[in-house]
Amino acid sequence: RCRMFPSLINCCTTDWYDKWPAEALQSVSHQFFSPLELGEHRDTILPGLCDMASAIHSSVGAMAERFYAEQKRRFYVTPKSFLELIALYLGALDEKRAEMDVGISRLSIGTKKLNETNEMVQNMQEELAALQPELEKKSAETNVLIEQVTKDSQAAAEKKAKVAVEEAAVKKTAEEVQAQADEAQADLDAAMPALAAAVDALKSLNKNDITEIKGFKSPPPLVMKVMEAVCILLGAKPDWDSAKKVLGDTQFLQKLMDYDKDNIAPAAIKKILAYYDDPEFQPEVVAKVSKAATSLCMWVRAMKVYDEVAKVVEPKRQALASSTAMLEAEKAKLKKVQDELSAVIANVEQLQKTCDEAVAEKQRLEEAADTTSKRLVRAGKLTGGLADEGVRWTATVGELNIERVNLIGNVFLSAAFIAYLGFFTAPYRKLLVDDWIEQCREMQIPTSDSYSLVRSMGEPVKIREWNIWGLPVDEYSTENGILATKGKRWPLAIDPQGQANKWIRAMEQRNSSRSVKGNDATILRTLENAIRMGTPVVLEDVGEELDPSLEPVLQKQIFKQGGRSLIRVGDSDVDYNEAFRFYMTTKLPNPHYLPEVCIKVTLINFTVTLEGLEDQLLGLVVREERPDLERTKNDLVVSLAADKKQLQELEDKILRLLSASEGNILDDEVLIDTLSDSKVTSGVIQGRVKEAEETEAQINETRLGYKPAATRGSILYFTIADLGNIGEMYQFSLDYFNELFLVCIQKSDKSPELDARLSNIMEYASLTIYNNVSRGLFGEHKITFSFMMATAIMRQRGDISDVEWALFLMGAGIVDEATLPARPAHAEPDQWTLICTISQRVEALHEFARSYGASPAEWQALTDAEQPWGALLPATFAGLSSWHRLLVMKCFRPEKLIECVGEFIAVEMGRAYIEQLPLDLHVVFPDAQPHTPLVFVLSAGADPMSTIIRYATDVDYLKRMHAISLGQGQGPIAAQLIKDACASGDWIVLQNCHLAKSWMPKLEKIVESFSGNASIHPSFRLWLTSMPAKYFPVPVLQASVKMTFEPPKGLRANLKGTWATVTDKQWDGCSKPLEWRKLLFGVAFFHAVVQERRKFGPLGWNIRYEFNGTDLEMSMETLRMFLDEQEVIPWAALLYVTGQINYGGRVTDDWDRRNLMVALRRFYRPEVLEDGFPFAPAGTTAASTYYSIAEGGLQAVRDWVDGLPYDDPVTVFGLHPNAKITFERQETDKLLATVTAIQPRLGGGGDGLSEEETVVALAEKLKAEVPELLLEENAGAGTFALNEKGELNSLQIVLLAEMGRFNKLLRRVSGSLADLGKAIKGLITMSADLDAMYGAMLKNQVPLLWAKVSYPSLKPLSSWFKDLQERVRFMRGWLAAGVSGMACYSLPAFFFPQGFFTSALQSHARKYALPIDMLRFNAEVMPYVGIEDTPAPPEDGTYIHGMVMEGARFDGEKQTMAESRVGELFAPVNVVWLKPGDLHAPKDSGAYDCPFYKTNVRAGTLSTTGHSTNHVCNFLLPSSVEPSHWIRRGAALVSMTND
Repeated sequence: RCRMFPSLINCCTTDWYDKWPAEALQSVSHQFFSPLELGEHRDTILPGLCDMASAIHSSVGAMAERFYAEQKRRFYVTPKSFLELIALYLGALDEKRAEMDVGISRLSIGTKKLNETNEMVQNMQEELAALQPELEKKSAETNVLIEQVTKDSQAAAEKKAKVAVEEAAVKKTAEEVQAQADEAQADLDAAMPALAAAVDALKSLNKNDITEIKGFKSPPPLVMKVMEAVCILLGAKPDWDSAKKVLGDTQFLQKLMDYDKDNIAPAAIKKILAYYDDPEFQPEVVAKVSKAATSLCMWVRAMKVYDEVAKVVEPKRQALASSTAMLEAEKAKLKKVQDELSAVIANVEQLQKTCDEAVAEKQRLEEAADTTSKRLVRAGKLTGGLADEGVRWTATVGELNIERVNLIGNVFLSAAFIAYLGFFTAPYRKLLVDDWIEQCREMQIPTSDSYSLVRSMGEPVKIREWNIWGLPVDEYSTENGILATKGKRWPLAIDPQGQANKWIRAMEQRNSSRSVKGNDATILRTLENAIRMGTPVVLEDVGEELDPSLEPVLQKQIFKQGGRSLIRVGDSDVDYNEAFRFYMTTKLPNPHYLPEVCIKVTLINFTVTLEGLEDQLLGLVVREERPDLERTKNDLVVSLAADKKQLQELEDKILRLLSASEGNILDDEVLIDTLSDSKVTSGVIQGRVKEAEETEAQINETRLGYKPAATRGSILYFTIADLGNIGEMYQFSLDYFNELFLVCIQKSDKSPELDARLSNIMEYASLTIYNNVSRGLFGEHKITFSFMMATAIMRQRGDISDVEWALFLMGAGIVDEATLPARPAHAEPDQWTLICTISQRVEALHEFARSYGASPAEWQALTDAEQPWGALLPATFAGLSSWHRLLVMKCFRPEKLIECVGEFIAVEMGRAYIEQLPLDLHVVFPDAQPHTPLVFVLSAGADPMSTIIRYATDVDYLKRMHAISLGQGQGPIAAQLIKDACASGDWIVLQNCHLAKSWMPKLEKIVESFSGNASIHPSFRLWLTSMPAKYFPVPVLQASVKMTFEPPKGLRANLKGTWATVTDKQWDGCSKPLEWRKLLFGVAFFHAVVQERRKFGPLGWNIRYEFNGTDLEMSMETLRMFLDEQEVIPWAALLYVTGQINYGGRVTDDWDRRNLMVALRRFYRPEVLEDGFPFAPAGTTAASTYYSIAEGGLQAVRDWVDGLPYDDPVTVFGLHPNAKITFERQETDKLLATVTAIQPRLGGGGDGLSEEETVVALAEKLKAEVPELLLEENAGAGTFALNEKGELNSLQIVLLAEMGRFNKLLRRVSGSLADLGKAIKGLITMSADLDAMYGAMLKNQVPLLWAKVSYPSLKPLSSWFKDLQERVRFMRGWLAAGVSGMACYSLPAFFFPQGFFTSALQSHARKYALPIDMLRFNAEVMPYVGIEDTPAPPEDGTYIHGMVMEGARFDGEKQTMAESRVGELFAPVNVVWLKPGDLHAPKDSGAYDCPFYKTNVRAGTLSTTGHSTNHVCNFLLPSSVEPSHWIRRGAALVSMTND
């Protein structure tokens, strides 16, 4: 990609980042692993983990290369995966340890509690026995005490009753006395305020106040009145003098305060009344005169009021005193009684206390006995209910303790599995994991003996839920489920069948998941909402590149801001919810994700497996045949999952309760009851689970009766899936297959007998699926498909073993011929090797080699038969199966293998599988729906429009059909047409979709919108035509009805197609009608010939050119133009324009151009104007069949074409009959190569050897036989002798150059064989090159590692190695003999024969001092058959040997070219004398200028000379016929054949 930006490269410094070396991987892992707790063997385990991390990274890289070499699936291993391995390991190890520690702790505590309970049971029984006598004694004593307390209590109660009566009487008296006291007090309280006021007023007086009053000489009247009243009360005279005396008493105020108010004389009170009643004798009035007088006035008034009250109160006081005395007497009497009662009560209370203590003691003993009894009962519940669990828990604790140690290795392997293995299929995962386990054991890393990712990281309950949600039940799919949920990177599922998508949707449906398409414009908005809300998102149909805007989400670039977790989506920051999940799926069957994608996602290969699909189809069959059974099965699966989940929850609950319990567990009745109930429930569920499992087993056994039909369906699907590896347009979805298979079940013949019913389903399904699929295959692949179907079915049945399959596809491989029986003279070497190998490895043919070696005549009928399949075999082999018969055909008639394969298919499957039905749109169209496009897959020169138009006319829909040819700017127009047609119900035909690559994603989106769109008109149909293109949308292909459309094959079909397009207007459209029609017929025939010659490979054309109808149309127009414009037919101009321009413009090879012009001259010549001029060579049967017909009108021409034979005789093309054999062999090789290419790695080994053992044995054998290096020290004395100028001659230089090339190849071969042996043994890393070499050796192919430094070769490995030995042997002989000692040179031994020719010519030029550019070689075929027959070298020039001729032979006796012998495809040529001659000397016009090629493929890359790099030179060979004859024959010399 950098080369696209040269300025960027020029302006930047390039920094190359290579793979991390092992030391770096170990260093990084050591830094992260050092803090881990690894137990007592840390010193061994830690280095082992670091080494394993490095080894795993390297091994996955090597396996990725092998995966690509074998499966053509590219995966990149980056340091990001290594870092994820470390992160996953550290996190998962802590998590698993914590999880296991909790489990161990709970189980240990549960076991401990059970053991403690068992130990307590005996002690409690003894305690209960000891308590019983004491409890009886204490009960008796307590009963006596209770009787005494009862008796004394009764006496006390009687006493208490009497006291209560007396208390009531005393209480009544006390209440009466209190009432009297209260009444008297109430009266007193009425006078008390005035008295208190008076006292307070007196207290406020002082000496000055008294003095003030005394100082009055003539007191005011009011003061006088007050003093008079005071004097009266004090018993003094009521005059002023007496008043002064009273006032003069120092104790005056104190006397007033202490005045005996209770004993005032009545006379005094009587006198006072006069004053009291006086209106002026009021404190308020007196206060106006004197403060002191006011206080005294108040005192007087208070005394008067008090006296009035006291007169009323006094009787009451007396009565109160009497009552009080009586009350005191009663109280004294009552106290005595109460004291007696208290004594009685105290005695009773003491007795009661003693009794209570006795009762309490008795109750304590009873409670102890009851507690012990209950504990015994609970202990019984606990130990009885959990006894079995205790045993299991104890064992589990021991296992978990071991597993905890093994977590070090198990979690490490699981982390590696999750980080690296998602992209690989099941066999490759197993290879890697098995290798890792073995290395872990060697490095003493603790690992379980039966490690698997499912056991290590899976949760059975969750896995069962996954299965309910649609995840297939096989282990591979379960691993994928773990990868999708446990990986640190978001998963990207390679999901061509859509199974992952369905499972993820079902699983996340409860979380309100959202689905978006890869080309949806609303992806970012959907992601924003989902990230914020924490809902899952499924991104469907992603391509090979991911939108850069997804980068933050893929990389989980979460950052903190203000305490919030945010992530940037598009141009906004979104709150990140940890519940968010992101899934991606692609329908691409084999996507190529570059490293920048691989590092961001967890790639998971969700391609359906054979076992998973078989189970799905089994459900499909049973659902149709036994819906009750399948319904019960599905219900059981759901109920079993729920029950097992509940069982797990109950066990967790039991262990949790046991772990959380404190103190004596037997005292926790709620806990024991809960445990007991849980155990009972668990027992019920276990019983239900057991019963359900038994029922499920019975159902499964019944379902298995229908398994053959499901197995057949699974085989058919995977055979169809393999077609995608043959052609990119051969895409069929699993949904399409399931629907088709369901229709087959429904439409197949019913039968009450199960075996007959299954047979009907399988036969009907096989044929129906074949017919539906094959109409979407090109003709060359239809027999391949039917053969793959037949062999896949037979291999599944065991009718074809892997050894037999490998023998058929790849032959014998490298075999030590010394171990084989002696080859009879009538057997070819390779044929005999294959026959002997088959005899050794195939039991049914163990007599094969002996029979052919001893009695070849018995096999002659097979060898000579035109149709070998029906030929009689020797009696011993008359009963061979059809497959073993096919193996025999491969040995004797490989050129007829295609024909025999067809017969084999007819025997095993039926003739319907080899008959190619013509395309009939009346049959195909009903399969299409408005949402299902009809796709025509085209080959060069094909145009289905006439077919579509014809069908539209037949159904009267032509006026409603709209066609548009896609190209630049046509996409939007097509989209609008489709939109309008969806509403109107018209048909839309989009032609040449392959020309609108950029618009294909839009087309995919349009087609996807059809699904579920109820508004589409039911008559709407979308027709698409396209050449095969990798970018054609896979979902469109999978959702469509596919048909291939090819140009007609064979001269008859080709001519028929051509003349069907010629109109009457064209037929009559020239001014020279006779010449026009004759030459028009000729050019049409020429067009058919050049097209059909392609099937003969290099004999027809060196390069396969795509001649098409446009070439013919232009030639027809050119012909008409020349005839109309010229009086005389311009033959030369016609030849030039038609041959060199119209057709020759496509031709890049000069020898093909020569062939083209020779073929055209057959049809553009004056003789063509004559009736009956043959288009085939005279003297052949084809000459009387193919000729220039007489004038008879356009329909006559069409009728004549209809009468032509279906099979074309090769002579009509100017080829030898051997060309048919060549064609048949090419077709056979193509079939075998196609089938071999799509197979997983195959080994040709037998004798029970594994692949590795086979390769090791082969590598050791080849290594032992690798020739030694060609060293100068081994050269002969004169080999490198210098000339008179002190220089090496040109031939010596060529020898040195060839030695260098061979030594490079030999070192590569020897070194790689040694490395491969070490890699297989695990001593060194299995690199990608070594792994590819491993696979190539299994397939008997030359490893690419060798081919890069090798000479061009088409041979299989076995023949290539022999050829290498022969080449080195010749070179070693040359090295020893020198140039002077070489009589003849083996031309096939050279890497670069052109260099040899140039050096030989240069030697001659130097010898005679001639300019080399004026020389050329003339070839003369000598009578010498081989090198050993060749005498001394010629004086001038050199002898060469080793060439063979294809398409002709050289007759040594007549010294001329001659026709090939029948069956001899490559005729050996005698020794040839290369004689230097003058470049400009006249050439023999009758000689054939024969091209010489390195290999019989002939084609190569175009060199600067204008010739193919495969082309060496030309030789003029004498010919007794026109050279054009050999040109049409395709005659050429080659130095190496394909075997």
